[in-house]
Amino acid sequence: MIDRSIAPEIHPLLSVPLKEPILETLKNGIPMFVFPNDDLDLIHLQLDIRSGAIHEPKKHLSLFTYGLLKGSHPKYHAAEMADLLDFYGSTFDVDVYLDSVCLKIVIPKRNIPPMLPIVFEMLSAPKYREDYLSLIRQQRIQSLRNNLKKNNFLCSRLMLQAMLGDQCAAGQPATEESYHAITISDLERYHQENFCAENLSLYVTGHLDSETTKIIRETFQTICHGVRTPEPVLFQMPFDQNPLLNVEVPGSIQSSICLAMPHLAYADEARSPFKVLSTITGGYFGSRLMQRVRERHGYTYGISNSTAYFGHQSIFSIQSDVDATHTQEAIDACFEELERLQQEPVPEEELQTVKTYMTGSLIQELSNSVSYMSKYAFWRNQHTDLSILQEMLRIIQDTQPEDLKKMAKIYFDHNNFTQIIVGNKL
Repeated sequence: MIDRSIAPEIHPLLSVPLKEPILETLKNGIPMFVFPNDDLDLIHLQLDIRSGAIHEPKKHLSLFTYGLLKGSHPKYHAAEMADLLDFYGSTFDVDVYLDSVCLKIVIPKRNIPPMLPIVFEMLSAPKYREDYLSLIRQQRIQSLRNNLKKNNFLCSRLMLQAMLGDQCAAGQPATEESYHAITISDLERYHQENFCAENLSLYVTGHLDSETTKIIRETFQTICHGVRTPEPVLFQMPFDQNPLLNVEVPGSIQSSICLAMPHLAYADEARSPFKVLSTITGGYFGSRLMQRVRERHGYTYGISNSTAYFGHQSIFSIQSDVDATHTQEAIDACFEELERLQQEPVPEEELQTVKTYMTGSLIQELSNSVSYMSKYAFWRNQHTDLSILQEMLRIIQDTQPEDLKKMAKIYFDHNNFTQIIVGNKL
């Protein structure tokens, strides 16, 4: 009989037996990555477009060009398209990132023949309508007005301004004027220039028999050729050299704080070991920053760090909403924890907890063919491939306390960070 009072032995996970997707290059050159899953009757298609805020010649073009697609079918208006998607048990979603746009289509296998051509016509030959643009524009403006009352929104956009400035549309703040500046001709031109075979990658998973695959192949290989969007330049970061940006919002109960710095590309060999360090710092609920700023001092309900990757660069940031009367103390506590990581080796027990957490989180991200497909697409967009998975697992297990100290001294220097505070005036 198993004694359930005794925990089983824990062994480090050193590899994950994932299969490479089946790669097929369509007649127009679009790479199609197929992730077969005979148990999944919902066919998931992900179309990644080389677009996004850092590629835009004008603010909001990606957001409106692709965000308006549901209401821009050449034959059906927004309500009619919504009814068709609902009738065929399908969904269509758009995610706009700094360096890409992701179109996600889910259609039951049996409904691929009638529904995929309808969706494809919407994607490839949209008819942008002035009334729908006006409606979405007003929604965006109202959302902007509401968000401008939130310190954390102001802090996040000030961070992008500080890091990127006017080098690209992502660094330019959204305004009511910038929304009004978008026209139908802008959207038509951007779609025509941007939606071409050279800018697209297709990812598919589900029960893909020969007939279903044939329909998908024959549909997407009709996309026309065009000019590939060039690689983004390396931006000067931070664009604003001021180390402290402090905006006062009278009457604020909380201050939103952000410590931001330019950082590594995802494919950089130092990124994986830094991920271990950043997880210890503020990457999970038991992190150093959570223990110090929340648990010990009670300055906040939550604090975390994250990295936004784009092109061959990224922005690393620590963000939190803190008690306004303790704004400076919260910032000081953050820097003290960063300095402690530079001076003291991480205890073995804490490091092992983080290694276990990171390994589990990584495996959870790959728990089914849909999440694996999404992760694979992200890796490819960041100029890596499946081999990075084994590398990450190896580095997680191999990282030692002294490695973390050395890395903290390089990256967690006080002078690397731009401090952004919205709320209390220091």
